[in-house]
Amino acid sequence: MGEPDDLPMRVKAIAVERLALGVEPENLDPKAGLADAHGVDSVRLFDLIVGLEVDFGVSFEDRELKLANFATIDDIVARIRAKL
Repeated sequence: MGEPDDLPMRVKAIAVERLALGVEPENLDPKAGLADAHGVDSVRLFDLIVGLEVDFGVSFEDRELKLANFATIDDIVARIRAKL
């Protein structure tokens, strides 16, 4: 799994790859809204969630699959931490 301290960087790397953001993971603002800053829509978000589930061995319930629940990298990191 990796150390908890590297979780934000792992999430950033997955987001950059899955969402084709065109930025380096270290330059991705963890507090910026993915929809506002990068135009991420629900279809692209679903692809990211699939990648997160595979990479971290977690599962998100259908009721959790809302853009607002995965709005920022910080939001995503918090959700994954809660499941690890």
